[in-house]
Amino acid sequence: MTTLTDTSAPIQPIAGTVDISSLVKAGTAALEDGDLRTALEHFEEVVAAYPDRPEGHNNLGALYSSLGEFAKAEECFDRVLDLLPKNPNILYNRGVVRSRLEKFDSARIDFEAVLTITPEDADTYNNLGVADFMQGRLKQARKNFKKALRLRPEYPNAVLNLCDVAIALKETPTAVRLCEEYLDRFQSIDVRRKQLDLLSGNCRQALEKASHAAESLLMADEQNADVRQELGRLIQAKSVLEKPTAT
Repeated sequence: MTTLTDTSAPIQPIAGTVDISSLVKAGTAALEDGDLRTALEHFEEVVAAYPDRPEGHNNLGALYSSLGEFAKAEECFDRVLDLLPKNPNILYNRGVVRSRLEKFDSARIDFEAVLTITPEDADTYNNLGVADFMQGRLKQARKNFKKALRLRPEYPNAVLNLCDVAIALKETPTAVRLCEEYLDRFQSIDVRRKQLDLLSGNCRQALEKASHAAESLLMADEQNADVRQELGRLIQAKSVLEKPTAT
């Protein structure tokens, strides 16, 4: 499943709070430079100095999320939502980290809350579909991924997730068609790679079936040279497809 984390909308410091504004900007700059330790220090300083302000908690949560420390990120976003209830960006980000923690019921609540505020948000529908998929709600997941794609036709994540639903439902031809229809209109390396994986898998399955058919024919007619040659070609083709690619 392909999710999306959006931390691109930080909470803006209130005018007149020069100290907190400077700290947040310094932490954000350090984060953009890849200096996670310095960013962590700045955001923790904001939280320590201004425990009842959302800026430090929000940015600290985003940092923890980027570090893969999702439980800590969730705690930070919990605190922000205590201070700023019904903020769609924070609800969305908490939903994402809850999904990472496999708290899919809680994540769904967050994503559904986002949609009551911003009902046309494609990313939220995509992530809501991920939560459904991970709990085996395949038809509902498909519905949400399709909604995301209607809202944003050039959305590779939604197409890839629809492919995963089709594969889970053993509808591989549908997954191939989804890739082809998308690539007729848009360009995406990830979707093209998915298309190649699906088609290669189909080839391997077809070769396996053809090999079994040739072996059955040889059991009935061991002297049939044409079938023996065909079986040899099939075995060779299978060997080439099964060779690991260079990394």
